[in-house]
Amino acid sequence: MGALPGQSLSFATKPQRCAIAAAIALLFGAATPAHADADMEVLLETLRAKGVLTEEEYEGMRKEVRANRRAEALQKANEAEKEAKRAENAPTELTGRFKDGFSWTTGDGQNAIAVTGRVHADYRNFSNDSTNANSADTFDVRRAYIGVQGKIAGDWTFDVTGDFGALSNNSHLDVAWVNYGGYREAQFRAGQFKMPMSIEELTSSRFIDFQERSLVNSFVFGKERGAMLHGEPARGLYYAFAAANGAGKNTNEGDATVDDKDYVGRVAVNVAEMIGSKNLVLHAGGAYAHGNLPAAQSPVGSGLRTEGRGMAFFQTANVGAAGQTMDRTRSHLETSLAWNNVKLQGEWISTTYETVAASRDIDVYYAEAMIMLTGENYADAYRSSAYSAIKPNRPFKRGAEGWGAWEVGVRYTNFDAGDFTPSAGFTNKADAVTLGLKWIPNTNTRVMLNYVDTSFDTPVAVVGGQAEDEQAITMRLALYF
Repeated sequence: MGALPGQSLSFATKPQRCAIAAAIALLFGAATPAHADADMEVLLETLRAKGVLTEEEYEGMRKEVRANRRAEALQKANEAEKEAKRAENAPTELTGRFKDGFSWTTGDGQNAIAVTGRVHADYRNFSNDSTNANSADTFDVRRAYIGVQGKIAGDWTFDVTGDFGALSNNSHLDVAWVNYGGYREAQFRAGQFKMPMSIEELTSSRFIDFQERSLVNSFVFGKERGAMLHGEPARGLYYAFAAANGAGKNTNEGDATVDDKDYVGRVAVNVAEMIGSKNLVLHAGGAYAHGNLPAAQSPVGSGLRTEGRGMAFFQTANVGAAGQTMDRTRSHLETSLAWNNVKLQGEWISTTYETVAASRDIDVYYAEAMIMLTGENYADAYRSSAYSAIKPNRPFKRGAEGWGAWEVGVRYTNFDAGDFTPSAGFTNKADAVTLGLKWIPNTNTRVMLNYVDTSFDTPVAVVGGQAEDEQAITMRLALYF
């Protein structure tokens, strides 16, 4: 039974008084959360004065209110301290994510590290057998890379990558370089890295148009140990100048008598970038390289293989005698033209080997046409004078509607070493046609099917006779992160 207006509540029992006090206090505190504890004490004093609370009940409840007030103040202080520490540590705290790869970045964006990798699982089938074991039908782990890339203090970047697919020839290291990039117009790099020559070479093997690069690639600079100055002084304009050992990947200078360095310079321009067109690539570039080598070696080492990685079809004697030197000069031109989902690309290189006795050239070029059947834009993949990943408009995923990106292409390559006399059983001229079909389920995976038909100017010796050509069917399942 409630009290009449103005009637005292002193007749209520002790449990009743406590319940009434608690209910009133709860309602009052909920109505004024900002001042709940302070107003609660005022309310308790009022209830005591009206006789609702005994002195003992009043003191007990007031102590509880004050204890709650102290606990809340302590909790707020702890939360404020944690927030201050979080704010203090935020610039250096690493946060991980996956965006085409696994990476961690500090809150201020000045430091980062990423774990990278790629696997290229291949199969190759050939129309005929050669005295060269490379023509055997085979499964192959073409590449198996694991690496670490990163950034320190905003301007310093690095890459250390190992090639575990090359253990058989002890070429464990793929790249290892440090780059200072504080100024876009002028950066400096040193270590083992790709030298600046050829859009096909500078496009990573993760993103090349066909399963293997063209024969042009056998004569351009690849990965070397050296130093490079490079940059983008204006939008769409790229340059690079480098000095290298000139002896190939994972090779130090080994001849004290012929230890001059190879020098290479490249300039490339994308007019589409300059005019702000997002659907076009209007790329043109050129490079020039010069260096000295011991003359007692063949221009193609143990032999030049077909684009299907089959038989060795060109071999020749050493350019000069032991103790002599030869000048090697490389002139290179490249172009890549793309409009939406269509791309045309070509390169030419002429390599001159000059000794005191003679000067001889090897000329190679290719031309190709590519079409993204699913409409992806090639310009979206153009980065820093080369190409990067194609991102499917509708990635393939089980249970979803997308089927990824599909691409077809054709490439013609011509090789001419007519200045050289081929070794017995080899030829000095050849051309090749490559047909390619590529499925890109998502940004990080590719499935490739290529047909390569190589024709030789003169027959090449094979097991049981001679071959005027070689047909190869090659496949690749590739993944990178």
